[in-house]
Amino acid sequence: MGFLRRLAHDLKAGWASLRAGTAQAATRALEETELLRLRLELRKLDDRLTELCRGIGERAVELHERGMPAERVLADHDVLHGAEQVKALRAERDKILRDMDEIRSGR
Repeated sequence: MGFLRRLAHDLKAGWASLRAGTAQAATRALEETELLRLRLELRKLDDRLTELCRGIGERAVELHERGMPAERVLADHDVLHGAEQVKALRAERDKILRDMDEIRSGR
């Protein structure tokens, strides 16, 4: 009778271990999927930032070539609006990086 009890116990323990491993693998897969989604979002955000900074620079050079003083270039509506957008996108980028760190650290 002891052999059957031990066998039943081992089977239950093995089954529990299998379920735990499966759950852990599923959790890890979800984490990796979320990291991949965030990396894609980060790449798109970086592209938007690059394009926006290029546009601001082109506008500033255009105004400078027209002979505007630096103070007026910096006070230009398009330049200021672009700078505000850059600030907002950088804050969004920082949030995504924090989210990625949280996922990696398992919080």
